Amino acid sequence: MKKLWAVPLLLAASHATAGGWEASTLDTSFMYQQGNYAEVGTASITYGVKATTQANTAKTKMAKNQTRTAFAFKTDVGGITLGLARYMSGAIQLSGSDASLATCATISATCSVVPDADVTVNSLALLAKYKLNDEFSLIAGANQYSIASGATVTALTGHYEVSGDATVPTFGAAYEVSDIALRVELLSQSKTKVSNFKAQSKGGAVTSLTDVTGETMSIPQSIKLNFQSGIAANTLLFGSIHQASWKSAQIEIPQLGAGTLLGGVDGISSDFANRTTYSIGVGRKFTEQMSGLISYATEAGGGKTTADPFTLRNGYQSISLGARYTTGNMTISGGYNYTMPGDVDLAHVSGLTASYKNNTVSAVGLKVGFSF
Repeated sequence: MKKLWAVPLLLAASHATAGGWEASTLDTSFMYQQGNYAEVGTASITYGVKATTQANTAKTKMAKNQTRTAFAFKTDVGGITLGLARYMSGAIQLSGSDASLATCATISATCSVVPDADVTVNSLALLAKYKLNDEFSLIAGANQYSIASGATVTALTGHYEVSGDATVPTFGAAYEVSDIALRVELLSQSKTKVSNFKAQSKGGAVTSLTDVTGETMSIPQSIKLNFQSGIAANTLLFGSIHQASWKSAQIEIPQLGAGTLLGGVDGISSDFANRTTYSIGVGRKFTEQMSGLISYATEAGGGKTTADPFTLRNGYQSISLGARYTTGNMTISGGYNYTMPGDVDLAHVSGLTASYKNNTVSAVGLKVGFSF
């Protein structure tokens, strides 16, 4: 039953409505596999996130569908386990201009306040795990976050292109009792400023991309508790608590010159709130080859109203189903996630609005692992 942990974390990587710009969190389950191990996974996410606006009373799709891939590898060297993982850690993928009734270069009642965005953040984590004894382990490493090339945001205030990367220290500890499949793991990442974050903007009288001064971006401090325990023969209880301090990790792009009205470009910024996500589930081993699970996750929202054009929901609830099949040295894990974002009404300072109600997000994930 210990290997069931890999399945719920595959599904957790498919959650489509995490806080801030977060897409997936670091999955360390591969570090607990026996011997040499490698895995690759993919998730296809369909966003049924639609809104009505003051310009368009017809529901319009505001979030783009996504495909997320990940791989991981671990090996044991002496008494130390070394691991490498790559995954999509962040994404802002919006199509807000589809709700506009005209081509919009300035704020107008015919326009959508929700921006277009194509921003992806990828992570490459290098980890080491050292067993102090049969029960306790220490984990340390570094996680590099990199904004993928071609990252853009287009809002009514201007067009922006961003780039940058940061290496974040990662620490943790784990306690295990193998006889009852008990594992409790605590992981922590400290807040880290993206020191080389670079932004350019254009719009209005500024017709070519121009460097901005004073732009800032940070990776938030985060803590994640993963746990699992056998509760009956061939039955496993598992869950997690993930807390991220997004309120102190905003993205700020200052205005260029004196702003749009005076021949420059207005600035743009995020308004992220702190987020805590809870998940719990049960896994069942049916045969030596086949096991399955069901899990539930929830995250509280910041309220039923917002002034932030990047906010598409007020918390969420989700259900996941998964299965795992083992044959020889290969394991195949698959799952389905159904998420129900909370309703939220956007009222921007400009007077433009958007209303999100009765939306859904679904994801299908597949992962293949090899022991060798």
